[in-house]
Amino acid sequence: MPPVGPDHGERAVRLGASMVRFADEHAAGKVRAETGYWLAGNPDHVCAPDVSFVLAERLAAEQILHGAVTQPPDLAVEITSPGDRDRDVQEKVDDYLAAGVKRVWVVRPELKTVAVHRPGGDAHTYGIDDTLSSEDATFPVAGFALPLAELFRD
Repeated sequence: MPPVGPDHGERAVRLGASMVRFADEHAAGKVRAETGYWLAGNPDHVCAPDVSFVLAERLAAEQILHGAVTQPPDLAVEITSPGDRDRDVQEKVDDYLAAGVKRVWVVRPELKTVAVHRPGGDAHTYGIDDTLSSEDATFPVAGFALPLAELFRD
């Protein structure tokens, strides 16, 4: 994949920084950027979400295989780029959920929305006036709040 543009990278950092502050304060787990997760084998299927989160209680079971973590994250965040096709984005969402990811966020900067996907096909799209919560991020402690107006500010 070609490298992402500066807007994409800045948005990933802004989102990740908000999550890291909360996760560290509550010892909730680890927030990562561009980390490879092995989702399936035969053939090998590795994805690297823009931002991910793994609950603290699952960290001890992690193993690394060929540079990728062998278990999926609890949250995978994909930030779309202008050239991304909806079909390809949905395929990533389906792959993550099939591998056991509890939440998948699809951040669409051009629309200023975040779709939160859950297992079983449940999805909700949030707009610029909404706020993402601990429940949306799979944080085990209430209190996380990410206003989308902050995420999408220029």
